[in-house]
Amino acid sequence: MKRYQKLVAVLSLSAMLCDSSYAAAADVPVGTESATPAATQTIAPDALTYSYESKTYGYRIMCPQKPVGVIPASALYDDREGEILIFDNEEYNIKYAWAVFVNAFPDASVPNLNDIKPEEAVNLLERIQNSNGYEGIMLINLSDTNKAIFAMTAKEVDIDEDGDGVVDATAKADNQTAVLFFRGANGQRYGLELIDNPTLRAKSVATFMAGARTMQ
Repeated sequence: MKRYQKLVAVLSLSAMLCDSSYAAAADVPVGTESATPAATQTIAPDALTYSYESKTYGYRIMCPQKPVGVIPASALYDDREGEILIFDNEEYNIKYAWAVFVNAFPDASVPNLNDIKPEEAVNLLERIQNSNGYEGIMLINLSDTNKAIFAMTAKEVDIDEDGDGVVDATAKADNQTAVLFFRGANGQRYGLELIDNPTLRAKSVATFMAGARTMQ
C-alpha cells in the first residue's frame, strides 16, 4: 500500500490527477484523498525520444528509447491481442517493457469514462478492483479530454482456500505491474501494462504515463 501511495503522488505531480479524479474508497486513507504537488517530491519522467508506430495495429506511441524487440502479446498472455515493446532484457527475462493491448476490455463493461458521474466511478473502480485483485485503482485524467483507469497489481494476495471468508494464506507475487485502460480517439479499447523487474520504480511509472499520453 505504501508503494501505491507513492506512485499516486507521482501521478499527481505529473498533472495526471485533478479534482475530478476518483479512487476506490478502500485505497485512499483519511487525509490523503487529494495528493497535491506541494505535499510530495517531483519525479520527472525519462525523455521520450523514439516514436514507435505499430504496422499491425496502427497506433503510435512515444517511447523512452527504441525497443530492443517487439513480440506479440500472445507470447506472454493467453487470449490477449497486441504487442510487447521490450526496452531491456536479460536473455529471455524481460526487465523493462510496455505491453500494448487492443480490444483490452469488453465495450459494454466499461462506460464512457469522460462522462461518468462520481458515484458511478467509485462503484466501477471497486468492481474492477475486487474482480482483479488490484492493490489500488483510480480514475485519472490521461489528457485534457480523455480519462483512463490506472491500477497496480498487488504484491501480496490473501487466499481463502475453503471459501469461508477467512484468509488462510497469503501469496507473494514475484513482481508488480502498473496498468492503464482507456479508449482512444479512434474508439479502440486500449490496455497498457508496465513491466518493470524486479521492482516497480516510480520513475518508470512516470515515464509510462507520459508515453500513454502520446498514444494515437
